[in-house]
Amino acid sequence: MTITQRCLLKCGTITDTRLGSVSTIACNGLKGRYVTIIIPAQNLALGRLATQSSTLKEYGPVKAGAGNAVDGKCDGILDHDSCTHTEQETEPWWNVDLDSRHSVSTVIVKNREDCCGERIKGAQIHVGDSKAGHGKDDPICGTITDTTPGSISTISCNGMEGRYVTITIPDRVEPLTLCEVEVYGTPVGDC
Repeated sequence: MTITQRCLLKCGTITDTRLGSVSTIACNGLKGRYVTIIIPAQNLALGRLATQSSTLKEYGPVKAGAGNAVDGKCDGILDHDSCTHTEQETEPWWNVDLDSRHSVSTVIVKNREDCCGERIKGAQIHVGDSKAGHGKDDPICGTITDTTPGSISTISCNGMEGRYVTITIPDRVEPLTLCEVEVYGTPVGDC
């Protein structure tokens, strides 16, 4: 297991995994609000085909396209070409195709940090196999509630199965901006 400040830096690694063991990790004065412990796994979304409802015209597909959410860059600054950005529209959506069915354990979403953090409030994460309604009809895994600029929302999907992960802002007109999306899980049928 690794102790990480998401998208910023690694503090240390837990090496003693015996039942009941205690580990102390020295973080040498690092400052932060949260500590996240991650059990290493492959980010299923990294480099996968991602699509979105629209792209902000003034930025275009290179600067604000759907693929920016799965490129591994997570600084949270739109002008650094590391975020997606749709037009302001009713129920904007973004999704990623995992290429096959997976049992999804966790979806991690990095919010924009240079402005407008409140826009992501209430965004829903869906996991399923349907492209109908651009994945908005698939079961809901969770909802983003933290609107702090630069926030990282970790949504537990508890093994929900599906090929597609969709993020949408339901029932309002808003642009959708995502600065990184990570999806963790295992292929369905793997032991």
